[in-house]
Amino acid sequence: MDSIEKLYDVIVAGAGPTGLMLACELKLMGVNVTIVERRAQGTTGESRAPGINARSMENFRMRGMAEEFEKHGNPLKAVLFSGMLMMPKALDPDFPDALILPQHQTERILTKRATELGVDIHWATELIYFTQDENQANVFVQQNGDIKQLSAKYLAGCDGGNSVVRRLCGESFTGEDPISHWIVADVQLDTPPAENERFGRNLKIGTYQVSNVEEDWFRVSLMKVTPPIDRSQPVTLEELRQAMIEGIGTDFGLRSARWMSRFGDGFRQVKKYRYGRVFLLGDAAHTHSPIGGQGLNLGVQDAVNLGWKLGMVATGKASVSLLDSFEEERHPVGAKVLQMAKAQTALIKPGAQIEALREIVNTMVEVPEVTLHLSRILSGLGVRYDWGEGFHTMLGQRIPNIKLLINGVEKDLFSLMHKARPLLLNFNAENNLEIPYAYQSSIDIIKAVPIVKGNSSVWNLPAIGEVPAINSVFIRPDGFVAWVQTAEEQFNSERLNEAINKWLK
Repeated sequence: MDSIEKLYDVIVAGAGPTGLMLACELKLMGVNVTIVERRAQGTTGESRAPGINARSMENFRMRGMAEEFEKHGNPLKAVLFSGMLMMPKALDPDFPDALILPQHQTERILTKRATELGVDIHWATELIYFTQDENQANVFVQQNGDIKQLSAKYLAGCDGGNSVVRRLCGESFTGEDPISHWIVADVQLDTPPAENERFGRNLKIGTYQVSNVEEDWFRVSLMKVTPPIDRSQPVTLEELRQAMIEGIGTDFGLRSARWMSRFGDGFRQVKKYRYGRVFLLGDAAHTHSPIGGQGLNLGVQDAVNLGWKLGMVATGKASVSLLDSFEEERHPVGAKVLQMAKAQTALIKPGAQIEALREIVNTMVEVPEVTLHLSRILSGLGVRYDWGEGFHTMLGQRIPNIKLLINGVEKDLFSLMHKARPLLLNFNAENNLEIPYAYQSSIDIIKAVPIVKGNSSVWNLPAIGEVPAINSVFIRPDGFVAWVQTAEEQFNSERLNEAINKWLK
């Protein structure tokens, strides 16, 4: 067995969207990070998870990557709840957009960014075992038939629904077994569907959706309400054709497929996201039916939450206790996503009782407040971490990408967050924001004039609504508000320092 003597700060298992995003976040924090990926170099060419929700797009915009995604993807301005169309932008014109982009394109963009940042990626390298002690994690990998050892302070399991890291942690993947399955495929069609034919449901199969993911390529998703079959059994072109005819009434001139697969609608989540020096993220920590397109996005947002925290701790800038907040914040979010996916899956299944329930839900969705509430959840914009403190609506919520006037120049707030540093924004020229000397080099303090809808007492923020006007705000590197001073409140340095110490000490 060969030993790689180099000690990394963090080893990431898996070069999917979750692992790549985590590695990029860590590198921005100055972390010595490497990725081990069992696949050979390059992407699969499969669309797999093609939906990038609004919050993930905000994450990419915070790191200066959004334009690259937008260049290759198609905007998705509507939100589907169990096949029911909702248009949040009709109610809130500033509601952030989502995107349709094949997963292989997402991986290509993130791989390019990771490489540019200097992330070391070991392709065709399979993690087979690991040990950990009070000082480090020792990871054993197989590469070109040889067993090698890598060591790091921490290990992040981002290796998917069949996670080896999770299994080696001894974690049981508890949840509900699938009772139906989905057929998904990337196909070419001779007679592509019109816009009003691209999604729907019927009493035979449940639901279907046809999305244009790339030029000349469409993603077909079909739910089959039948006993689940072995996922390893390959989907044939003829099976796909018959399923489309049965479920949609036509195969839209199905010509060819570059990828076909099947997924169950089981729902599972680990009990813990952290095992000493080992973390579980993305599908390694939670899986569910593909409805709603939440899987990839949940993983990306897990990565953005953990990245800055693990970066602070691994580089000796913060206490190890900061890492406890990863599970405290993200496990409840994962549980809520699973709950929402279960509800949507139940509502799309055939049956007279379900039809009656759908009629009622469809009527409720027509209420603007209900549409916005569900849209915030499905878009990832409605996450609010429960810190059990504070009075301001924004505390624990994401900061939107509002416009700022800085030294006479208009800028997007997210353009100030490309380096993943904490941000203290002062919107009142008379404010003198005093922070402890030890943190002055770690926080970007910026005076700006906010350009927002509302008045001096109340702001109206995108995908949030009305909130008390803000004088100054402390924002974590992941874009969540950690401290707020309202326009009607006197500056309290003690409260600000408490927030800084909580997240950066």
